Amino acid sequence: MKIAFCIENLVPARGGAEQYVKDLSRRVCEQGHEIHIFTLKSGIDDRDNLRIHLLKAPRRPKFLRTLSFAIKCRRRVRKEKFDIIHSFGRTWGMDVFQPLGGSQMASLRGNIRSIDNPLIKFLRILSYIFSLRRIAYFLVESVQMKEARMVISISAMVKRDLKKFTTLQDDRIKIVRNGVSLEKFHPRNRDKYRDRIRREMKLNDEDILIIFVAHNFRLKGLRPLIKTMARLRSLHPDISYKLGILGEGKKKKFSRYADRCGVGDNVIFIGSTDHAPGYYAAADISVHPSFYDPSALVVLEAMATGLPVITTTYCGTSEIIENGREGFVVSDPNDINGLSARILDLVDPDLRRAIGMRGRERAEEFPYSRNMQEILDAYGELS
Repeated sequence: MKIAFCIENLVPARGGAEQYVKDLSRRVCEQGHEIHIFTLKSGIDDRDNLRIHLLKAPRRPKFLRTLSFAIKCRRRVRKEKFDIIHSFGRTWGMDVFQPLGGSQMASLRGNIRSIDNPLIKFLRILSYIFSLRRIAYFLVESVQMKEARMVISISAMVKRDLKKFTTLQDDRIKIVRNGVSLEKFHPRNRDKYRDRIRREMKLNDEDILIIFVAHNFRLKGLRPLIKTMARLRSLHPDISYKLGILGEGKKKKFSRYADRCGVGDNVIFIGSTDHAPGYYAAADISVHPSFYDPSALVVLEAMATGLPVITTTYCGTSEIIENGREGFVVSDPNDINGLSARILDLVDPDLRRAIGMRGRERAEEFPYSRNMQEILDAYGELS
């Protein structure tokens, strides 16, 4: 098949959505299909049967950039004959729409939930109401709901949100969950990387390392997690917890917040790295207390590595976790007592190991190959 992928930015370092499109395009190409990616910026190059098409749009204002890219993308893909046109972002002219960022309205609500200060929350709501960029986002989404012949949802949560906040009907939505590299993220990484990386992080054998992986620190729940670290210190000063933060975000802001909470010496900002599997292997627990995450790949990666995970009901990946079996799911990211209790449950290394093993078994049901095949099957339904 000759397939068009449409995404505003294809720079994998930006986040999980971009990395997913990169991996999917590579794997679909390996199946002999021809992929053309239409984007504003790319971190990958042409190769074999993969072609990158860079479009131009004004950098400012942002609302005009959004609309310009949607329009230009539609024009370009319609100039050629594609078997399938698959959009992952704010573009028009697609057959298949896969909103990796979830529902626009649900995402905004998650952002509002993540703000503690009532005044800042009120001002943020006002900024959303009068933001031309947000209006442009909703306009693009409304057209996508009408144009797309099929919408692929990466979780049941996203499907519910789309039905609730848009005009989309159930029969046009297909759930295809994220896949994970079961070789790249594997329990055997513990033997390969754990000791070296823990030495680099200056950790002792008795330190329990909690890993948090995200770029948007506020939305993904770093603030309540830091509060939880302070709570754990007050409850059990004899237990040494360390929090490793993997990803790029507002480091100075959250570093100051950790200092105010009295746990600055327990928080380690790792930054971005190409060696995420090693840091998962060095960790003892993965915590992702997100206020909104359509389907966190980082949770699936941690499970595949054999780590016990803690996340929230606002994360689509929580749907594959049986609470207390493959991990723990809390209902509210701001439930500091609940987060603390779940982390304290995992002080026991035997329980960590047992939950981690069951998490690995669950993750094995979602390999990359399954995700790709379900995407190709979805294409087949439209042909």
